[in-house]
Amino acid sequence: MRSTVSPGWSLEAAGVGLADARTILTPASGFIRRYRYSLNPYSGCRFACEYCYARAFAPTAEKRQTWGEWATAKRNAAALITKACRDGTLQSGDAIYMSSATDPYQPAEHRLRLTRGILEAILDAGVQPRLTVQTRSPIAARDVDLFQRFEHIRVNVSVTTDSEQVRLRYEPKAPAIKARLRTARTFVDAGVSIGISISPMLPVDDIEAFAEVLASLNAAEYVSQYMAPPGPIFAAGTLPATLRMAREDGWGLPQYAKAREVIQRVLGPDRPLLEGDEGFAPA
Repeated sequence: MRSTVSPGWSLEAAGVGLADARTILTPASGFIRRYRYSLNPYSGCRFACEYCYARAFAPTAEKRQTWGEWATAKRNAAALITKACRDGTLQSGDAIYMSSATDPYQPAEHRLRLTRGILEAILDAGVQPRLTVQTRSPIAARDVDLFQRFEHIRVNVSVTTDSEQVRLRYEPKAPAIKARLRTARTFVDAGVSIGISISPMLPVDDIEAFAEVLASLNAAEYVSQYMAPPGPIFAAGTLPATLRMAREDGWGLPQYAKAREVIQRVLGPDRPLLEGDEGFAPA
């Protein structure tokens, strides 16, 4: 993979590095313990979500402090997946969560096509895992043709609020909310099963209208949660400063609980609003 992909665009300018990974499949645990593997095509993330728990897993203090400013593409990911399919490490029916510590559709994915290469390698090998894709990026819509070829797949789209002002405050570099909703609709129209991940749920301007929009997508799964409490170093959790920001915005557990009640009422009894790790079951 070249450092400059096309004229006028470079990895350095995009804040992306390249590295060879030793493995691309990691035994799953914690909130995704029902999966066999997690699959992270990138390390780090350029979306700079203030609440992101994955910051805690960055390898150095500097990387944790600069979370959102860097990402590393695992350039040999497709080759590793091909090998895993050939030697039986990855087999049909294995549950994969992509991704647990990054968004597989980083801004650079538009040029690098790393995640797409992984999907193509799995399909070319004739392996049919139970694949769950977690993203907030409209770039994922590019791969709808590949998603349609998987027998067991769910694309979970993160829609955390109805407010662009809130999105800019907590997710300054992430895609716009309307773009995420359009992406979810693209998958629905293409017959690809989706989940809606209101996780974490951020302050909402009009909870009734927000609930109606989400319900109209007829997702296979809906899940929400509040921001995780802060934990010790190398443990998942939200920064105390971010939780203080939420309190300044009048958003705490009581407000979250009331919003959940509204969304569940709109969804109706046949579509439960799951919470926490119960909402991260394999496809």
